[in-house]
Amino acid sequence: MFHHHFYGSEHIDRAVVQRRDETWINEQLRGEDTLFVPVWHGKVFVDRAEAEGDTQYRLSGRPDAPVPPDRRLKAVFLRSDETTPLLDGHRRAVLLGCSGKRTYFALDLSDMEDATKYRSLAGRGDFVGLRGVGPMLDRFDGGLLAYARGMLRWHQQNAYCGVCGSHTAMLEAGFIRRCIAAECSQQHFPRTDPAIIVLVTHENRALLGRQAKWDATWYSVLAGFVEPGESLEQAVRREVKEEAGISVGEVRYDSSQPWPFPSSLMIGFTAQALDDNIRIHDQELEDARWFTREDVDAGIEAGELRLSPSISISRHLIESWRMARGKETISMKKKA
Repeated sequence: MFHHHFYGSEHIDRAVVQRRDETWINEQLRGEDTLFVPVWHGKVFVDRAEAEGDTQYRLSGRPDAPVPPDRRLKAVFLRSDETTPLLDGHRRAVLLGCSGKRTYFALDLSDMEDATKYRSLAGRGDFVGLRGVGPMLDRFDGGLLAYARGMLRWHQQNAYCGVCGSHTAMLEAGFIRRCIAAECSQQHFPRTDPAIIVLVTHENRALLGRQAKWDATWYSVLAGFVEPGESLEQAVRREVKEEAGISVGEVRYDSSQPWPFPSSLMIGFTAQALDDNIRIHDQELEDARWFTREDVDAGIEAGELRLSPSISISRHLIESWRMARGKETISMKKKA
């Protein structure tokens, strides 16, 4: 089954061919159907969503955010005529892509002391951290804001060449930065950090862990970054062994999710444990334990167990396992 996870930008055409055409880019920057995503110090600009319908600033408006209607938020965009004074010599917009008749750009306003006082933004919303408000957005807005935030963060971190230290210049509407030093001219491309996330099972139980910095009731599946020179499957086995002392056998890919905190791609797996003897080796986990589905149900009901947010791939892996209730018993009977 194919999963469209939150923070994905599957509804955006990234205009791979058009972004190389400066004439087309300049036309879109001035286009009446173009919208700009303002970002200030990594924060996104949002306002309370209307109970019904759409606004002139939005393409989306689908009521699919997993929160009550009175808590939903919407992304607030700028039109091209509102950004003309902002696109001067030192500030450039980064192309995100197209969706329907709209073209979207990301615009970094971090050089402003207080971007909320800019005349086209004043009184229209607030700059907030995406992690805190993500679940209150609909899927289109959430994916677009994550995409914009990630691209602008990459540009901030690559203003200088990592090879020679010279300044870099933006090319292809923001999808390349090239060193300006003629003797170097190194090209730099947007990067994301791959990380595995895995639900480990043993018979009818799932392995969940808790970090020391988390609330005492919060448990999640195990995760960790992929290291140089290892495959995704090797990363799964290494992380589970390092964090919980468990050896795993079969590893199966499930799905992936962009996780812009700050710039990860979470690659989800399920894995079968070869034993159930938990041995916490490193300092990342404070506790790890095996949960049956009944344990999870009872813990949530009693308020003694808190799982990852509903929009996360971690929660998806756990819920998929919970929904498979009884299938292991049938499978074990067939093998017998």
